[in-house]
Amino acid sequence: MFAVGKKVGSGIEQIIYEHFLYVVKTETSDRVIERFKSLFIEGVSYSDNRIWTTIETLAFEKTAEQNFPLIINRCCYILVNYWQMQPTGRVAIADLVELLDRLNDVRMTYSRTVRRLRQLLQVYLQGDDYPKLKRLNAVLNGASSDKKTILDRPLGTLISRYPYLYDHSLVSEERTHENVETIKRVQLNLRQQQETNLSHYLAYQVRRSRVKAQLGRDAANNLPLVDNPTLLSTKELGMAFGQFSGKAEGDASYQDLSRGFVSRLQMQPSIKKFKGDLYEYIVSGVDSSYGSRTFNDRLYKAIINVAPDRDRQPLDELGLLRTCTHILNHLVIESPSNPQHFVFMDMISNLGSVFTTGLLLKIVLICKKVKPLLEVDYQFCSITMNLPSAMVSPGW
Repeated sequence: MFAVGKKVGSGIEQIIYEHFLYVVKTETSDRVIERFKSLFIEGVSYSDNRIWTTIETLAFEKTAEQNFPLIINRCCYILVNYWQMQPTGRVAIADLVELLDRLNDVRMTYSRTVRRLRQLLQVYLQGDDYPKLKRLNAVLNGASSDKKTILDRPLGTLISRYPYLYDHSLVSEERTHENVETIKRVQLNLRQQQETNLSHYLAYQVRRSRVKAQLGRDAANNLPLVDNPTLLSTKELGMAFGQFSGKAEGDASYQDLSRGFVSRLQMQPSIKKFKGDLYEYIVSGVDSSYGSRTFNDRLYKAIINVAPDRDRQPLDELGLLRTCTHILNHLVIESPSNPQHFVFMDMISNLGSVFTTGLLLKIVLICKKVKPLLEVDYQFCSITMNLPSAMVSPGW
């Protein structure tokens, strides 16, 4: 999923990177944060004059407003990448973010260089990379998952539940080595943790059901409690597992349905014939009372309007990708140029989150190349549905 990280420049800024790579491994986190503060915020009495001179040179380069925020971001991730592997490192990461958040609280200065550094630091804080660092801090240090208050919380505070979105939500534009490696490691650890927690909870529910049947409700209630790791109710979670791991439509699973459809693609005489079959494949499990209102008609029009000038041509990989991309956009964001979620929210309200997810899954299973598109669009959708990522991502 992750591309190889690239370096931010290759000039004298490497002196700064090597400096932080050294101090983060040889000094306490408190001392390193003090260094960061002294160098980038206070700009006075830095212990290493060579490092200070380098920072001063970089701050007054003509391209500083474009490059210096990238340098700050790289330095932050050098520290974060090391700390997140240490037992107490998460506290240090939180302290670093808190330091940056308090930039406006620092005292005024008459130093031209310090004013310049703070100006460039503000550029970083107001850019796209710093919010991603803050989200990573939220992932590592956690947040309350009280279901009673879930609707009152910013969507960003729920990002820890959706590791398959990290490539789009946490990785910085420059994709530096430290940034990519940090996110990849956090993503892997969280996925493993989620799968473990989910398996423990399912095992607990199976055991509780057996004890209740054999010994009664009181005996089942006396079993050591295992918390539900998702935002779904126990009933909703059971429905989700039944839908995604069992039979989705009749006697067929989603894998069965997709395999059957893909096998028939080899016999498609034209893209037009494929479009008709795709429509039938998608709506096969849609409730007829809902589909007959507007959903089926709008979906059919969305499908047939995809590059109609190519309808007589044989189906190829490009035709499959173009059509599936267009349909996912129609169902999730409606228009890439003017994203809306009316169709998606209407499906959630009328068909339920489990079936809606299954409908999107059917499209991904016949065209795996649209998965990255859906992951981007799904940043809004998955959090809205509160589905556990272990239910969604591994199967795709």
